[in-house]
Amino acid sequence: MGPLGWANALRGARGLAALEEDALLSETAARWARALAQAGMLSHRGEDGSTALDRYRRLGGTEARIGEILGAGPSLLTIERAWESSPAHKQMVLKPSWTHAGWASAPAGDGRVWVMLFCQELVQGLRIGEDPDGLEVSGTFLPADARQPVLLAGLLRVEPASWDPVTRAFRFLLQPAQSAGYLRLGYIGAAGTVVVTNAVTWPRGTGSPGGPARFEGPAARP
Repeated sequence: MGPLGWANALRGARGLAALEEDALLSETAARWARALAQAGMLSHRGEDGSTALDRYRRLGGTEARIGEILGAGPSLLTIERAWESSPAHKQMVLKPSWTHAGWASAPAGDGRVWVMLFCQELVQGLRIGEDPDGLEVSGTFLPADARQPVLLAGLLRVEPASWDPVTRAFRFLLQPAQSAGYLRLGYIGAAGTVVVTNAVTWPRGTGSPGGPARFEGPAARP
């Protein structure tokens, strides 16, 4: 079943919400677990400097925040106990804002390498796709304190085509000249601060703030 049950038991004992399984996080974890097992090492960064967030976005992920824990050992129980006894790993699992998790493992010697990823989903029904009139970005903000939607296309702030402050449903429509580049979606909260919820390059795979190489194929070794 993987480590989700262990993570949710740990969170439940502290009154935190249970995590839901996320297929894209699990696929991201699976690819990294295989790369680590092949390399015979544990590392959060790839040879190209890529992070868990980079690897997740290479597969089409858009959530703005990603967490990662790694482990290697003869059994999952051994690894879970090691994670629980490590303040840094335990703190990662118990971060209140996480909503979803994914995991995977790969054989390595007499044991296995395990990778577990976490993310915070703040938008329900997010759609980023071509529309006859341009690029549509739409969905519904989950946080109740979302007061106003924000979409940045590079440094340009795009005005929403529609916004319902009651349901927090939003829709942006970008013209071709606006849509190419780095898009950041978020909202202005009750405190007046901007919360970034999602980020994506459009067209897909054309780069990121860290440079085009961060969206190339995964390195052969981590």
